[in-house]
Amino acid sequence: MTVSKKTYNNNRISHFNRDARQTGEDTLHLLNEQTSEQYLTHIHKTGAIIKQWLNDNNVYSGGTPQQVQAANSVNIQSQGRDIEAILADIQDKFLPSSVSTAHRRCLAHLHPPTLVIGQIAEMIIAATNQSMDSWNQSPAATYIEKDLIEWLCQLCHFETSDDVQIYTQTDADADNQARRKAGGVFTSGGTQSNLMGLLLARNKFYAAKGIDVHKDGMLGQPRGIIFCSDQAHFSIEKNAALLGLGIRCVEKVGTDASGAMLISHLQQKIEEIGADNVMAVIATAGTTDLGAIDPLADIAKMCREQKIWLHIDAAWGGALLLSQRYRHLIDGIQAADSITLDFHKHFFLPISCGAFLLRDQQDFESIRHHSEYLNSSDDEKDNIPNLVTYSLQTTRRFDALKLWMALDLLGTDDYGALIDACLRTARQAAELIEDHVDFVLVHQPIISSVLFYFKPQNTALSDQQLSQLNRQIAQDLLINNIANVATTQYEQHLCLKFTILNPNTQACDINTIIEQMTIAGFNRLQNYEGQPYDATKNA
Repeated sequence: MTVSKKTYNNNRISHFNRDARQTGEDTLHLLNEQTSEQYLTHIHKTGAIIKQWLNDNNVYSGGTPQQVQAANSVNIQSQGRDIEAILADIQDKFLPSSVSTAHRRCLAHLHPPTLVIGQIAEMIIAATNQSMDSWNQSPAATYIEKDLIEWLCQLCHFETSDDVQIYTQTDADADNQARRKAGGVFTSGGTQSNLMGLLLARNKFYAAKGIDVHKDGMLGQPRGIIFCSDQAHFSIEKNAALLGLGIRCVEKVGTDASGAMLISHLQQKIEEIGADNVMAVIATAGTTDLGAIDPLADIAKMCREQKIWLHIDAAWGGALLLSQRYRHLIDGIQAADSITLDFHKHFFLPISCGAFLLRDQQDFESIRHHSEYLNSSDDEKDNIPNLVTYSLQTTRRFDALKLWMALDLLGTDDYGALIDACLRTARQAAELIEDHVDFVLVHQPIISSVLFYFKPQNTALSDQQLSQLNRQIAQDLLINNIANVATTQYEQHLCLKFTILNPNTQACDINTIIEQMTIAGFNRLQNYEGQPYDATKNA
């Protein structure tokens, strides 16, 4: 039997339609015009669950690690479950086992509560699903990110295309170069931004020696040295290893009592190996433990004179750019070659959100790659920006939206007031600890971290016992849903640490935690001395 072309095509279309009907139920899981009402319903239900979790006001109610693991095991089946059942598990298992950064006594890490506007931005980011690699995947988002990068560069007193002269005559003479246009890109956070800084410093270091390591690699090439303080972030060594430089190329510079880099020691080390052998100096504006800020202006002057790349890791201290009281602590940041900023720390935005800023955007040329399907040369001729040119990532979230919406809502004054509130509470916390006979304050706060340890008077404990006792105090407070505080090793002591990134945390909250630490500490002393702690004695 001969089948006409028309009949054959109709049969094919019928077959396609039948397949479409069979898969129609599955495609209803996709976000589109057909599921917009369903999306709204489930977002509302999810929001109600999160609201209840927040209203319960627990810092953490998951119990021990073993209890958390047992409650949150993953079991994937061939057939899916109803979304109501899934949300019930989120409500009953996952959320109670999660630390609430919104709680006023969640003070362990650089892990803040988030702005409501940041949560709203996350919904928009997820729903629109823009990818920041090419303009045709993120038309409006591309220009918003570019504008924000320019604003951040100006905030750091980097020169952009519209800037007036900002350096002093002395700075201009020392630099003795034409003004450059700054640039940058949003990143996943501090580690990636620090990687960008080291990568560009590496490429420029070898380019000055006539070596294109981006194309030819480093096999057989002389090793450059990276200097950072002994309190610098661990990502410096991690990134040096990733770049093929090796951890041994990172040399630590000594620090003073505040944890800030000793400029005299840096100068000595540079003189010992010769400035031509220094790939980069990494200065820190806000170390993880003490919040120490290296002498940025002095380091910058030395690096300019020696023609050494200066990268400033301001993942934490960069928030002081908006501070009305403490901005002076990061004076000198404008003289860096590159800067790391993090907005999921003291800017109170959801993870992830960071930025890498570059004083001379021409330095991005050393990592330029072209792909006709992403950042074609024709686009550049037409002045169409494709941000993949400046990023280590290809597919990348529109995280810049969170910062833009937060700045638009708060303005720089109210934003700065939230940051300053945390620094004020840290100083009050230090006073409370200093006044308590059973605690030792390690150092006065610099930004908003407070290091201290429990050392009960009239007890004879070895250093090992004292360390174990302080670690147990932190564990007891978390497991018992009292507070989330960190421990860290500083010098010869295992310390407790408050990292105060919640503007709602007050001195009364800190006082409650100290009281509970005292109770936990003396109760634990029974293991060493056999005497139960009577809280009424210190009342």
